[in-house]
Amino acid sequence: MRQEIKAITHRYGQMLRYPLRHWRTLIAILGLTAGTSATATLQPWPMKILVDYAFGQAVIPPLAGSFLDTFNLALTPMLLVVIAAVCSLGLYALNATLETSLNWVWSAVGQGMVYELAQKLFYRLQRLSLLFHNQRTVGDSLSRLAGDTYCVYTLSSALLISPVQHLLTLATISIVAWNLSPLLTLLSLFVAPVMGGSALVFGSRLKRRTKLNREAQSRLTSFVHQTVTAIPMIQAFGRESYNTRQFEHLAADAVVLSQRETLLKSVYSVANGTVTTIGTAIVLYVGGQQVLLGAMTIGSLLVFLAYLQSIQGAFKGLFGTYGSLKSVDANIDRVLEVLDAKNGVQDAPTARPLPAHPAGGRGHVCLEKVTFGYEPNYPVLQEITLEARPGETIALVGATGAGKSTLVSLIPRFFDPWQGRILFDGVDLRGVQLESLRSQIALVLQEPFLLPLSVAQNIAYACPEASLEKIVAAAKAAKADDFIQRLPQGYDTLIGERGALLSGGQRQRIAIARALLKDAPVLILDEPTSALDAQTENLLLEALDRLIEGRTTFIIAHRLSTIQRADRIVVLEQGKVVEMGTHEELLAVRGFYHRLHSLQFPETPQEVVL
Repeated sequence: MRQEIKAITHRYGQMLRYPLRHWRTLIAILGLTAGTSATATLQPWPMKILVDYAFGQAVIPPLAGSFLDTFNLALTPMLLVVIAAVCSLGLYALNATLETSLNWVWSAVGQGMVYELAQKLFYRLQRLSLLFHNQRTVGDSLSRLAGDTYCVYTLSSALLISPVQHLLTLATISIVAWNLSPLLTLLSLFVAPVMGGSALVFGSRLKRRTKLNREAQSRLTSFVHQTVTAIPMIQAFGRESYNTRQFEHLAADAVVLSQRETLLKSVYSVANGTVTTIGTAIVLYVGGQQVLLGAMTIGSLLVFLAYLQSIQGAFKGLFGTYGSLKSVDANIDRVLEVLDAKNGVQDAPTARPLPAHPAGGRGHVCLEKVTFGYEPNYPVLQEITLEARPGETIALVGATGAGKSTLVSLIPRFFDPWQGRILFDGVDLRGVQLESLRSQIALVLQEPFLLPLSVAQNIAYACPEASLEKIVAAAKAAKADDFIQRLPQGYDTLIGERGALLSGGQRQRIAIARALLKDAPVLILDEPTSALDAQTENLLLEALDRLIEGRTTFIIAHRLSTIQRADRIVVLEQGKVVEMGTHEELLAVRGFYHRLHSLQFPETPQEVVL
């Protein structure tokens, strides 16, 4: 029980921080809410004036009579009809003004809270390790960011605004109703326990249905995202019809779950409606008897019936709060799953920036008996020991799955090793601030990540403050300036999603220009030319040579032609270092590297057979 209370407190406490930051506006909202409650209490009274005083024989209250005498108005039925009509219009206008103001203020604050939560979730998603993102789809993250963050609006309304509004309505109306008829007021309040029981019965079911519905919508969003990002492959393999059927299947599941959720909400609403209808019938019966006995006027009964609807509506809103909270719980859980996720890679409390070093003394990377894997008990790297001195080029070769990309991903600390440690300029990476570490590392990947921005913005992504002159200089060094100048708007040309308007070689040269502009002491090249043809590769080699110069470089390449001049070549097999040396030394050993070299550069037909 204590754990459950602690979990509930944590869940709602996390979300309620956002509305409580706007406490001044909340006070204004509560003031407007009190005004609407008071106005709602007065709205039925023009009907009593009309029925009891204008059409009936009831004696007008002395206070009202004195007010009319002040203005020398003769008390006639027609005057009372006019007064009832004017009061009705005035109360409606006042109530409409108050409700419009309340909705406008609450909408502005509520949307602001949603965006604040979405901003925090967005920041958190960017900071979480790659291991977290590898276990989830992009569509699921988008669904949480765009849909589930609305939970803070619903929760704030359900816990702060609606209960206060309903309680104020109950308090003001019940006081006035008690003066009209204590017996009818007590009968009206008897529906509360029954509606409370209904909320408890349906609450947990509503939460479960809402969670299933959100998960189905998330699967559909993920599928659409995956499909849209793979349009060329889908068209090439003619999978449009297959994907359409998959979409129909996922959409049908989402529709069925949505229907079930809607049906449950409808049953809940019908149950409450039945309770309120029975309560209204009882009040009508007893109230009618009191009118027949002369204990109550017709106008008072009509006013009470109007109050009865308000009382029942307030009860329905109050007990509906429980159902609303249960429905929004699923969304809160999905948001907190990201906000509370344990980040495997984060700054230690004592983390410090990398120390400054004189020129030429930076970029010393050491791996000491490093073991790492993505799943427990399944290591991808085992006991890796490797040193890269400042300015050295270390090439990594091996079969697919040998652990090359995993090894280089440990250097910018995308992951932390299970065992062993990695030193950067003599400092353990776990003791270095992530921002400081990653500012010292540049990457050029096989598939360069380009954003749908201008060419200049993509080159300057790591250095937004860079001048156009520096951007152009980096592009020239990367052999990219010529084709950029031929683009429609030159460096201001928008290059589309993932650089779709450029060729593979052009995208890679922009990535190289970006790395040159960053001017980091450590460089990671993860198969930067493997997806290019031989001619395009040759165009890039000179740019790569310029990029590598003076930097500690780790390069992964299946094409051995790009790594023969490396200071050392490290051969990985099943997560272990099996060979290490220069190109000539490894050929002389006639081991794995020699066999790989023979396959790519056959000297005789026999070597090809081998």
